[in-house]
Amino acid sequence: MGEVAVKKYTFKDFQSDQEVRWCPGCDDYVILRSMLKALPEMGVKKEDVVFISGIGCSSRFPYYVDSYGMHSIHGRAPAIASGVKLANPNLSVWVATGDGDSMAIGGNHFIHVLRRNIDLNIVLFNNEIYGLTKGQFSPTSLIGQKTKSSPYGNTQPPFQPGELAIGARARFFARIGGNTPKEMTQLFINAEKFKGTSLIEIFFGSFVLPIASSKESVISLAFTPFKIAS
Repeated sequence: MGEVAVKKYTFKDFQSDQEVRWCPGCDDYVILRSMLKALPEMGVKKEDVVFISGIGCSSRFPYYVDSYGMHSIHGRAPAIASGVKLANPNLSVWVATGDGDSMAIGGNHFIHVLRRNIDLNIVLFNNEIYGLTKGQFSPTSLIGQKTKSSPYGNTQPPFQPGELAIGARARFFARIGGNTPKEMTQLFINAEKFKGTSLIEIFFGSFVLPIASSKESVISLAFTPFKIAS
C-alpha cells in the first residue's frame, strides 16, 4: 500500500480559540505566528503534532496551537516530550521552553535530551530574563544587567545555549533573532525534517509588565535590552 496523502492544512487549522496573553510588543507573538505558518508546510497530520512546555511565558505555547499538548512542570518538558516520542515515534513532538525554564531548573534535562538525540524539536525562547515573574535575572542575563533581583547589576556570567549544546554534542543547533518571521518559519520546517533532536534558540528582548500597585493608574512597559556577547 502507498503512503496516505496528508490533508493540505492552513494557518487557521492550527490556530486555537484561546486568547493570546503575552505582553504587547513581545516577540513571542512572532514566534507563534511563524510556527502557525510552518506547521501546514511540514507534511505532518494535525493529530500527530504535540507541543510540550514547562513553566514561563514561552510555556503558554500549547494553549495557542490547536493540536495535542501539555503545559507541564518547571524544567521537565524535555523529559515528558521524550516519553511522548518514545511511546509513539510517529508523532511530531515540540518543546517550547525559555532561558529560565531550560537553563536553570531544567538544565540537566536540557543537556541530556540533546545528548540522547531523540527525534524531537526544542524551541528555546531566550530573552535573558524571567519575564513571567516580572523581571528577575536568568541564567542568560548579561554581567551588569540590572533586574528586579539584581538592582546593582548581575554578577554571574551567562550561559551561552549554543556552547552548551555543542558541549552536549547536539546535532542540530540554530540561533535566530525574534523579529525574523520568514526565516523563522523556514527554520521550523527544516527542524521538523531533521531526524534527531533539533534546538532552535530564538534571541530577543523582553517586555516586562510590572504588577501595578493600588496607587498606580497605568501599567507601564519596561524594556530589557540585549546585545550579542562577544
